Amino acid sequence: MTHTVFVALMITVLGLIYLTQAASATNYDYDIQDVDNRIAELTSEKADLEIENARLTALENIRNSSVARQMTEPAETNYFSQ
Repeated sequence: MTHTVFVALMITVLGLIYLTQAASATNYDYDIQDVDNRIAELTSEKADLEIENARLTALENIRNSSVARQMTEPAETNYFSQ
């Protein structure tokens, strides 16, 4: 009878150890998913910033170009309607 109680106790302890390990593995899964979501957000934000940088750089290059410096304001502007 002592052996039966000892075996039942060992099975219970091993079961608790297994549940603890399974729960910690699940926590790692959630952490990994959070990191993956953050990476996706940052990648999207980086792409948006690259586009904004290209747009701003292009405008600055156009303003500082020799062609833009040679342009003058028109003396008169006329609009025609149909």
